[in-house]
This record gives sequence, structure tokens and C-alpha cells, in this order.
Amino acid sequence: LSCSHDLDNQIHIFWFTQKRHLSVTEIIAFLDTFSTETAGIAEAKLSIEAEQYTEKINTIYEAISRGDVYQINYTTTLNFKAYGHPATLYRRLREHQQVPYAAFANLPLKDQPWLFSFSPELFLDIQANGVIRTKPMKGTAPILGDDQDQQRALNLRDDLKNRAENLMIVDLLRNDLGRIAEIGQVKVPDLFEVNRFGSVWQMTSTVEAKIPLGSSFSSVLKATFPCGSITGAPKKMSMRLIEELEQRTRGIYTGSIGLIEGSPNTKAAETLAFHGQLNVMIRSFHLQEEAECFQASMGVGSGIVIDSQASDEYDECFWKVRFVLGLAPEFSIFETMRWSDGGCTLLRRHQARLLSSAKALAYPTTAIELELALCHLLEQLPTVGQYRLKIALEPVNNSDKLVKNSFFVQVNPQLRLVATLFELDELPKEQMLLLNTALTFKPGYLSRHKTSLRSCYDVALKEALQYGAFDQLLFDQDDRLLEGARTNVFLKINDIWYTPSTTLPILNGVMRQEILANPFTYLDTDSIIEKQITREELLEAQEVVLSNALRGLLRVKMLIV
Repeated sequence: LSCSHDLDNQIHIFWFTQKRHLSVTEIIAFLDTFSTETAGIAEAKLSIEAEQYTEKINTIYEAISRGDVYQINYTTTLNFKAYGHPATLYRRLREHQQVPYAAFANLPLKDQPWLFSFSPELFLDIQANGVIRTKPMKGTAPILGDDQDQQRALNLRDDLKNRAENLMIVDLLRNDLGRIAEIGQVKVPDLFEVNRFGSVWQMTSTVEAKIPLGSSFSSVLKATFPCGSITGAPKKMSMRLIEELEQRTRGIYTGSIGLIEGSPNTKAAETLAFHGQLNVMIRSFHLQEEAECFQASMGVGSGIVIDSQASDEYDECFWKVRFVLGLAPEFSIFETMRWSDGGCTLLRRHQARLLSSAKALAYPTTAIELELALCHLLEQLPTVGQYRLKIALEPVNNSDKLVKNSFFVQVNPQLRLVATLFELDELPKEQMLLLNTALTFKPGYLSRHKTSLRSCYDVALKEALQYGAFDQLLFDQDDRLLEGARTNVFLKINDIWYTPSTTLPILNGVMRQEILANPFTYLDTDSIIEKQITREELLEAQEVVLSNALRGLLRVKMLIV
């Protein structure tokens, strides 16, 4: 179920013809059948800065002061990219967010078929005997894994502001259920319970009602949907203000997903015709498929009352999405550089790219922490000789044993930097370049980063070496030139130099960056044009040059097979 304030136009219900109950073991096996490849998130960013967020909260204060509302559930979005198979991503996120009302679905929605929900909140538990329970959730505190976590739970339980916020929504839901309940059959058996859900403590209460056994499912929805915990109070006015403040449609976020089914064939007077559960679709998002990866927009927010502090509410948004932001990669990223007599000419560019990839791919570190570890690593390198130096940032839990000529520096308890040195032999400046007319390559988002997931590149390079070539060129399925297995490529056509554009998913090599910044120094030209290059254009080139940080520029002759 999804909605905006205009319920008549915005409710969507998806019905399924079959159901199958799976055990935990069966669920894991089911997810494993989709893919064993890695999956993760990248380039995550909240859509609103703290200053803009504060302005929105001030607008809510004004509405509360006028008496229009007394609570608003204001939300924003966390935007990010996702790579890998959606089933693998769901499984990884689910491990970080253990909640009772999670869901993973492939829906008949053209643009956003994959739905993820990691919701801790129950909207409706409808029993065949006519009892309905709802468990509104208001009040949040972080779980940081330190010795203060239990105290944070106690503080949340006793916090007057959070209790007042929770009670407002309890009253709203009592009123909603009272519209369909039997007279005198609305109760609040539990108030202000604090429980752990994923990486946060949440305060919940329970509202219970008994409805007539002849009630319809549509009458229940009409009275209760959407859940008041994600609107505010009063509900209708809150929803109008939310649309003005958020200036977007929430879609299925803060809607609901669950299982409603017909009750066993018994006398109608003894049971409801239906029963089941629905969640509140918080901590939820869709995936929208793009050329290289998926794009996601995940709603996140909190209840705002007159004594809410904007800075605290903004911080709370990050607590709630920490299970996404903290999904660290399972692979390593690395730089390969030329270490010459105690230094590297392109060190700053290598360092910048490593930091950029670490940030984009959500490695659990900071720029300062990583730079400090890198300095300690470089201090231990030889000051005489020519070497091939590989520096890898890798998860400690997934780290393989060190190979010969390797050592490491700990970045933090989760990450380490590993250096591997090999003596470097010089190559002739002109090499062979393999062009396999039958080879096509399907690059993805991770092709933009230098990762340890390089099997496709390794296969292409192995084939090149078998032919005595230095490298092999890779083309995508549309026959556009991408890069080499270990190089970038520059072409001279009609006396103009070109290189494949980074609008395609290619690695922006360190030497490539250096050449583009200094075209006259390296290619005796004033400029180099970045564009999409076809296989036919490649074959027309007057000259082809390969580049990487280890070997610099290499003139090549084409070997076509």
C-alpha cells in the first residue's frame, strides 16, 4: 500500500495468487539461488543539508504554534547507488538490520520493481477473532556498541519529550481504531516499551481493539491507513503540511506491506473473513535499474513536536540509516604505482583516488585516518631501487594471509593497508596490443574503481599474454571502446587525440588523469578529446598509446585475432 494525502488517487494494492511459507534456512537458500556475487551500496548522501533541514523544522514549529498540528512526521531521503544482485544486497542488509517486519519483493512496477523493507514497526495485526493490534513507534536512541547502550535505553524510556511524542500517536491510533471498534473495546495494554531494532533503540506502545466480525478489510484500511505514526496529528492536516514541506511523493515509503488472507471456512458469525499482518514501510526503499547499477532513494525522518531540537532530529536520521551507511565492502581496493628511489611521482593522484574510492564505496574510515596509515606505510618502503608497489585497503575479516614481500599497517580495527613490493624490470617502449574481435565486456559500477574483483580483467590479460601482447582492449556490448585490462587508451585520428569518456564505466587511471592535465608534455598536443569511441574508429587510428601509472606511456602495434 502506498499513499500521499490524496488517498483516493494514490492507493495501490498488489494481490498475489500463491503463498509459500519458508523457514529461515529455506529463505537463505532461496536468496542464494539468485547470485553469489558481491553486493553493496555506494555514494550515499542525505538529500538535505543541516541548514536546510533546520529551516524545515522552523516551518513546522510555526504550524504547531498556530495550532494547525501538534506533531508532524517530517522525512527526507538518503540517496545512494547499489551494485550486485538485489537478493544479495537484501541478504547483506538483513544481517545488519534484524527486525520483525522486513520484506523483499519483486513487484509489477515498471521503473522500480525491487522493494526492500527493513521495518521494525507493526501497522496492523488482524486476528480472525476480530482483535486488531497496532504498535506505534515513536522515540529513538542510537546503539553504539559501548558500555552506555543500556543507559541510553533507560534514558529513552524515561524521556518526557519522547513519551509525549509517543502518547500523541497512541491517542491518534486509539481514535482511528475507535471508528470501527465495538463500543468500549479499545485498549492500551502497553505503553513506552523500549526494544532493540537493528542499530537503534525504539520506543513502542500497543493499542488493541475488538471489531465486529462482519467488518470488511476495506473498512479497516479506510479507518486506519496510513498509520498515524508516519503522518503526525491530527492526521489529515499533517498530511497536507507534509506534502508542502517535503515536495515529493513518498510512494510506498511509509505505506505498508504484509500478508492478508482469508480465514478458514467457518461460520461467518464466529470469525472475520480475513486475517494477517501489515507493517509500516519505514527503513524501506525501491531500486531503480540504471545502465551500470541501481539507484535508490530511502526515506528517513522523525516526529517533530514543539520542543524538538533540529540538530538532534537531523542526527537521528543518520542513526536510522546506519545499517545502510555501515554496509562495508567485502572486497579490497588498491593502487599500483611505480616506487622509484624512495618516491612516487604520481603519489598525490594515487592517494586522492584511493581516498575517493574508499569514501564512495563506504569503507568504514575517515580521510584523516586513512592518510595517517598511508604515511606510516610509506615510511617503511625502501629508498633505493625501482619497484612495482601495490597498496591495498582491505577488510580485516576478509584479509588473506600476506604474500611474500608484503607488510601492513592497521587503519582501524576493521581495515588495514597492505603494501606489496616487486622489483621492476624495464620494458621496451613499443608493445603489442591484442584486439579480439569476438570479445565483449559488460562493465558495471565497480569498473570505475580499482577493486580486487577483477576476474574479467584477469581473463582478458591472460589471453593477451598468451599472444605475447602487453594488454587487450575491452569493448562493451554496444561495441564502444572502454579500456585495456590494465591500461587506459589514447587514439590519434586525423591528427586529433581522443580517449574514451568516463561517461562510460571505466577506471579513471592515475596516468590518464596526468596526461589529460598535461597533454603537451605527454602527447605533444594542446588538448585531448574525451568521447565514446567505436571499434571502427579505433581501426582508423593513426596511432594508439596505452597508459598506466607503472609503465607510463606505451606505443603499441595492434594484433587482431
